[in-house]
Amino acid sequence: MAEQIQIVDEVKIVTRPTVEPADFPLPVVPDWDELVKQSSQIAKLIDRHLDYEERGRRLLPNERLMPIGLCPEQRVNMTTDILAVTGS
Repeated sequence: MAEQIQIVDEVKIVTRPTVEPADFPLPVVPDWDELVKQSSQIAKLIDRHLDYEERGRRLLPNERLMPIGLCPEQRVNMTTDILAVTGS
């Protein structure tokens, strides 16, 4: 005998929770100026480390040293300096 298939007359509707619209203007980071100041100091610090390490190497005229090109000891030195600047 052929198997009978039951037909469902009801369709279940899944309701999603309502989403409240965001308040405008959107809130900004309260200490934004301090974060910008710290990030500028960190960028300068990284540039100084890379410039210092470039002095002893023979690089092509347009070639720049990147953090990935540093040995583990140089990376640790740069990281400890960054942590000292950020205070973390």
